[in-house]
Amino acid sequence: MIIAKPEWFSRRKYGGWGVNIKTWQGAVYLICVLSILVLIQTLPFWNTTQRLIITGGWLTFLFLDLVDVMWKLKKDERERMHEAIAERNAAWGMMLVLVIGVLIELLYYGLHHKLYVDPFLIGALIIGVIIKAVSNYWLGKHD
Repeated sequence: MIIAKPEWFSRRKYGGWGVNIKTWQGAVYLICVLSILVLIQTLPFWNTTQRLIITGGWLTFLFLDLVDVMWKLKKDERERMHEAIAERNAAWGMMLVLVIGVLIELLYYGLHHKLYVDPFLIGALIIGVIIKAVSNYWLGKHD
């Protein structure tokens, strides 16, 4: 645990990934970390490079703190199953959009006699395949 406590938050079910504020302590935590972010952006004595480094460090801390909270949130078996099904469905939807994006780019650039596809689209698809393969391998060995 870094700073935030899991009991201050609940799992976000309907609005994407992350957490929702559950208690007043969670609200105070969020106000404080966002106030510090605003303060970093408004202090006049840092140059752009320093501001970017400090902002990146602060956002990394915030990300790690909230990932720690999400990891530790207590869920019963039914909530875990619902979350797994929702995550699977979201992954399938994102993969479909990525594949359609690749096909559109191939068609567009093909009509202009060029071969180009955004490397981030290809990278996302390749990483998805690798993560799925490693997950299936690991689950098969430990099941």
